[in-house]
Amino acid sequence: MKRIEILGLFSGMCTSLAFVPQVYTLWSMRPTPAVSISLPMYIVFFVGVIGWAMYGYKIHAQSMVIMNSITSILALSILIYKCMYG
Repeated sequence: MKRIEILGLFSGMCTSLAFVPQVYTLWSMRPTPAVSISLPMYIVFFVGVIGWAMYGYKIHAQSMVIMNSITSILALSILIYKCMYG
């Protein structure tokens, strides 16, 4: 594996892991409404992360695909919570 891919994996891991506390906190509060979570922001963010994953796939950058896929799952879980509980 190239050093630049290792850097990409490390950086992606940091940004993906940054979402874990938010997801955990939010889901542990259920069914409390998530009034402080911005639905439009997470929709745009989710679409953007999916776009980055697709871009990574097209340029054969495994780190981009893996980490953006993980981040998209975490963002999607926040969107699902927001839609279910407001």
